[in-house]
Amino acid sequence: MFKRGVTYKRDEIAAIARPEDPPHGGAWTTGYARIESDLFIFMNIGVPGRTGHKFDNHYDESTGTVVWFGKPNSRSDQPLFQKLLSGDLRPLFFARWDQSHPFTFLGTGAIVSFEDGFITQQGHNCVKLIVAIEDIRDIVAETSGAPETDPDQPAVSQSSFLFEKHLEDFLVKNWRNLPIGNQYDIYEENGEQVGQQFRTGTGPIDILGLNKDKSDFLVLELKRDRASDVVVGQTLRYMGWVQEHLCSPAQSVNGCIIAHAQDERLQYALNQVPNIRFMKYEVDFRLVG
Repeated sequence: MFKRGVTYKRDEIAAIARPEDPPHGGAWTTGYARIESDLFIFMNIGVPGRTGHKFDNHYDESTGTVVWFGKPNSRSDQPLFQKLLSGDLRPLFFARWDQSHPFTFLGTGAIVSFEDGFITQQGHNCVKLIVAIEDIRDIVAETSGAPETDPDQPAVSQSSFLFEKHLEDFLVKNWRNLPIGNQYDIYEENGEQVGQQFRTGTGPIDILGLNKDKSDFLVLELKRDRASDVVVGQTLRYMGWVQEHLCSPAQSVNGCIIAHAQDERLQYALNQVPNIRFMKYEVDFRLVG
């Protein structure tokens, strides 16, 4: 439902999580709230939350883990935390470092350890949890080091973007200079470009395009590194939504998956889905001077 490294407002998260009846008020405005088998966790790192409580939530770069605290008087033997620790609840972590900013989706996590009776800076007793989140370094890091190369080589090519948001922003910024931009425009409504992270009832489309002759829409799904066959179902879901909600009877929908590489399973899947194509991107990085 959510893309890691992408920012969302709390009401946007609600609309995606339960589009038929988005949650609002009550627990949804606090540090965490449950929807069926998912626990949505809103972490304020370094700043107090809406309730004024300030916890020591933080990302531990040395271990690649998140240190997260429950609400005041929370304990591991409470039903919600029992379900979380047993794996019956899936935690989805959203974090922000400034109250005025939206939340960044970090991903889902696995509980590594927990400690009851932790006393926060403001004197609240709560449970402390250590959480491992896959590839979190890619999301939290603002820059990444490049491998050493032969100084006699003028270029380092075929690198990949740090995460999908960087790839998405690059494509939008350079749209007119790309081959795909010769055929499609980024979708607009009332003269305003809205095709980047276009909201649907089944999640956000990375980029939604419309053919220059208005004959068909294009759903772009981006993967910063290698794409697998799982992305085909995701793309088809978005295409189906566009077909039902945006297309006129004369219009059609096509899909395009853009990634640094594709695996064999994706190749086989795309052989059976002629209206979705794959495009590979390459990054050419040069130092001149």
